[in-house]
Amino acid sequence: MVKTEKFIPKAVEKISQEIKDGRAIIALSGGVDSSVCAELAYRAIGDRLQPIYIDTGLMRKGETERIKHIFSHMNLDIVYAKDRFLASLKDITDPEEKGRL
Repeated sequence: MVKTEKFIPKAVEKISQEIKDGRAIIALSGGVDSSVCAELAYRAIGDRLQPIYIDTGLMRKGETERIKHIFSHMNLDIVYAKDRFLASLKDITDPEEKGRL
């Protein structure tokens, strides 16, 4: 089991050392993995982190608003790409093929 009281400061320090004075971007899906990574990176480098969330139009109901609220302390860039994603799936009926796109 991970002891968060030890893990968080170590992870923040490691990220800070890796990025140094630079900037970073992170793709934020809203899932646990990307959310934790985004929060750790933000704690390490603050506003030098640019989190990006893409609303594909295939999200759960209210998901984009939830993400916007949870990460409101960050300079979250939300890309509304519903039309582009849904257009690329038009006329494709095979679920496996849709998953590859």
